[in-house]
Amino acid sequence: MVDPRGDPWEHDPGPPAGSGWAELFARTPNYRGLGVAALGRERFRWHFGPMFYRGRLDGSARVMVIGQEGAQDESLAHRSFTGGTGGRMQHFLGHLGIERSYLFLNTFVYPIFGQYTQDLRPLAQDLRSPIVAHRHEVFDKAAGAQSDVRLVVAVGRAAKESAATWVGAHGGAADPERLEQADTGSLSKRLRLVGVLHPGSASGPATEIQADFQRAIDLVGGWMSADAGWLPADPGASRDLRQPFGYASDPGPHRDFPFGICPRLGMGGTVSNRTDAQRGIRLFSAHGRYNAAGASLQDGSADLGSPDGYDDDPGDLPYEPPRARPDLFDPGPPADMSRLLAGGAPGLAWPDFGPLGVTSDPSFGAGPLYRGRLAGVGVVVLADQSSEDDLFAGRALCGEEGQRLQGLLEAAGLTTRYLILRTAPVDTLDLDAARRSALVDDARLRALHQEILGRVRSASAGLGALLALGPGARRLAPKVAPSGLPVIELQASSESGTTASWQAALDRLRTLTYARDVDDPTFTLPAGRGQVPRIDLPYGTPRWVGTSGDRGDRSVDIGSGRPSPDYLKLFLPAWVAALPPAPLSASESAAVAALRS
Repeated sequence: MVDPRGDPWEHDPGPPAGSGWAELFARTPNYRGLGVAALGRERFRWHFGPMFYRGRLDGSARVMVIGQEGAQDESLAHRSFTGGTGGRMQHFLGHLGIERSYLFLNTFVYPIFGQYTQDLRPLAQDLRSPIVAHRHEVFDKAAGAQSDVRLVVAVGRAAKESAATWVGAHGGAADPERLEQADTGSLSKRLRLVGVLHPGSASGPATEIQADFQRAIDLVGGWMSADAGWLPADPGASRDLRQPFGYASDPGPHRDFPFGICPRLGMGGTVSNRTDAQRGIRLFSAHGRYNAAGASLQDGSADLGSPDGYDDDPGDLPYEPPRARPDLFDPGPPADMSRLLAGGAPGLAWPDFGPLGVTSDPSFGAGPLYRGRLAGVGVVVLADQSSEDDLFAGRALCGEEGQRLQGLLEAAGLTTRYLILRTAPVDTLDLDAARRSALVDDARLRALHQEILGRVRSASAGLGALLALGPGARRLAPKVAPSGLPVIELQASSESGTTASWQAALDRLRTLTYARDVDDPTFTLPAGRGQVPRIDLPYGTPRWVGTSGDRGDRSVDIGSGRPSPDYLKLFLPAWVAALPPAPLSASESAAVAALRS
């Protein structure tokens, strides 16, 4: 069966190195501080960070789609237009034969409280606003001389106004409700603009939105007829604008999202909801329901998560990706390894985990298998799952145990030259010991691990040890370790004697030869937790992720007393939730004063 989202191993690596995109996004204004200073109250939902884009940042985009702001699905994926509106616009682009060459952006990179109302317009549209100035930098780069943007589609009132403001800043003129008539000023003369009703906020029924989308498609079709080479269809895409537009949703392709991200995100509709006064986001499966309607659930507490071990660079904010080092992120595996890790290599598919006893709904996917490097490593850690954080981070061992493991790795002289592999890429925390043993004994799972470790060893001349963390890993490691590679067993945090076991592992590593980042390691286990390095996590991940202990939670069904297969939740650390807005810069303060005068 062909996946309409493309190959599952395709993924978005994040902003291309040397492109300037990561640095530009890192200059995002202080949205939270600006909202409070200009409007006297919190106006932006800052808790789970910004979402900057979805699509192509390599200059190949021919269509730029502008929206208002993202919502909770976008907050989990760290990509724009991930939820219901994204699915509607994906279908709209597909009707135009645009399946790859697009870039989604927004008026605001943070979600807003409530609707786009008059009080927000100065921050959103006044040229003196830092938000407008930065947004114009983004739009200019997206549609500038090094790009190929031919069409701008503005979705909803805020986006239409933002497109008109941008055109006006370039000496042109545009009516937000008649963007197709815009004089684009100094912008490219081949650039055309069109606006459409917002699928989630239009006042009328779906037929009204469908008619408005059809109007926009007819306008685009007319421009195509006048200039046959203006907006070609993407290679392999079909286009027949003689066919009426059907108002529907399409999923976003895998290539638009980070590797390892939960495949529920981007399915074409909304799959999560905010909870706990902005401090939580609940993700539901294909069999779950929005707001857990009809379910009776018990969740962990939102009042947890300490800053112990948290560290950042000057200028960084815990709820944003790094500002000081925006280049620190994991782009994901190279093509051959991503296919293998996703179970797509010929003869090396992941097993069907349901018959093996896994209870978590299959729609949550099999993604967070690895963290670290896949070549040039000195040590590999094979580890059992220890928390639900991995599903939200898209990487292995990102919760409390993974944060403490960072201390062990650093004590062994490893800051980047390591790889962490989970024994299984699915949720096994609710399984008993017998079922976990049966899972790691599965021949298909073992074959995949053997192949992964074999390739890592071939690409890592300095590989000197395999650490096996947890009972499943200790059972699996002897069966899959490359010949001659020492295996060092470690107790998991859920077992007794963990501290002594980890120190014994460091003592053993002291006797081995392996590639290190630090010449003179301490080989002494630190007492507290560390944090997952930013270079291990996908682009867009807020700094608090991978810190503050376990932040993911699988909801418990009160009726059965067992973890629900359909609901998970991500909690903001309590210490981050308690933070006041960051101070405005001098220029931002001056801008607020000008806007309020």
